[in-house]
Amino acid sequence: MKRIKTHRNALQTGMRRGGPFASLLPILASSLFLSPAAAVAIPNYASEYLMIGTGPKSTAIGAQASNWELGANSVSGPWFSTATLPSNAVPVFTGVGGNGDIAITNSSGAFDLSNMEVWGDTGVECAGSLSQCNEGRSNTDFNGSSMTNSNGSQGGIDFSGLNSQLADLAIEIPALPSDINLTFNDGKWDSNLTINLGVGVTVIDIDTNDNDLLLENNNLLFDGPEGAFAIVRVPDEANFLVSQANIIVGDSGIGLNNVLFFSDKPDNNQHFNFNDTIINGVAFWDLSSQGEISLNNAQGCTQLVGSKINTNDIRLNSCATAVPEPNTAVFLGLGLACLAGIRRLAMRN
Repeated sequence: MKRIKTHRNALQTGMRRGGPFASLLPILASSLFLSPAAAVAIPNYASEYLMIGTGPKSTAIGAQASNWELGANSVSGPWFSTATLPSNAVPVFTGVGGNGDIAITNSSGAFDLSNMEVWGDTGVECAGSLSQCNEGRSNTDFNGSSMTNSNGSQGGIDFSGLNSQLADLAIEIPALPSDINLTFNDGKWDSNLTINLGVGVTVIDIDTNDNDLLLENNNLLFDGPEGAFAIVRVPDEANFLVSQANIIVGDSGIGLNNVLFFSDKPDNNQHFNFNDTIINGVAFWDLSSQGEISLNNAQGCTQLVGSKINTNDIRLNSCATAVPEPNTAVFLGLGLACLAGIRRLAMRN
């Protein structure tokens, strides 16, 4: 397995755990202050990639991307309508980040690219042979020249370490104790919301009363100091639908690698669906066996992990979920430390 690329955003180190219980203080109707009570180490293998397609070709194309850029963002503002970014949001980077690499980790997986500019270290890497993995790369360049078998795409990559760690996290993330439970009885995120995090990892569960979760015409902003992390678990009964809205991080030091939305919904629906959205500093992982992540008109910095990833009209750099530095006295294997006395608090939207 390749070493982590040095040009990526710096990994967070020295992660501290929070207090003995989580606290939720509704300071304003649109602001939450959270203090963490659990910690999990995220695999460093994943941080090398903007997209990780895990499914077999028989189910769906692991990674499809058409129109525009991966690992770069050549325009300062969106070409679509969305909510206005708040003044304390981290600005969207403009330029070539060089971090648009794609992993197809299933030995029978595949990619299909068209009209794309891909900027990265390796381009598309496939576990299987390139001949069976390549479903198309029409009008697609890698680092400024045409993507070919010898430039920007290769097969026969060993993803055993990455696959093993993702499989372990598919078990460990759902088992984490919850710090906060946010309840939306009709599934609608009806207002702008700022979630202020403390140092450590805060685990947030969402309850939608068996509805899909809809974020529309609003901003969801995560903020906090350096060393603050959040894992947001979408319930099994809900797809997360985002339309003309933004999911972003603030400028208080939290960084661009510290917020993860997680789903393992056991069906083949679009578990994450984005239309006309700015995503900046937030990753989306679907560790189910057959779900889909879909983006149409999207700009910003993110990481997408799923059985099927389908994108159209995108300009994305990589903000891969960071790897907290584990304390070997606390973390074993991937590392999972839980503190007793978790207090579950709920906020009705």
